[in-house]
Amino acid sequence: MFSNTLERRIEWGDCDPAGIVFNPRYFAFFDHSTAMLYEAAGHPKPKLVKEFNGVGFPVVETRAVFKAPCTHGD
Repeated sequence: MFSNTLERRIEWGDCDPAGIVFNPRYFAFFDHSTAMLYEAAGHPKPKLVKEFNGVGFPVVETRAVFKAPCTHGD
């Protein structure tokens, strides 16, 4: 199975007024991670869009379980 690791630091703009990551931001992280996975496999998004005349990566289902909050700097 192909895998790729992407590290990302939580920035101030990712957080809500309570100082923890605003939950919808995780889904933006997931989208970015998916694009980086394809790129690491040698298929960057612009190449895929051009070759297959697509517009992106469809998401059929997604979910997240939040076990502990992430805060600025994590």
